[in-house]
Amino acid sequence: MEQRIQGAENVGAHKTSMLQDIEAGRLTEIDAIVGAVAELGKLTQTPTPHIDAIYAYIKLLELWS
Repeated sequence: MEQRIQGAENVGAHKTSMLQDIEAGRLTEIDAIVGAVAELGKLTQTPTPHIDAIYAYIKLLELWS
């Protein structure tokens, strides 16, 4: 865990590719990344409320950008 945190800190300030997509009015890779997890949750009857909320929020951002 510490190694992951350190790695993220070493990257420094930058915009993620998904944020760049939203700002440019492009569709994001949200379906492949988060949508797949939500789908697996549904298939296995595993609640994924946080994933579902993130997915819905990004889909709204895509519509508004």
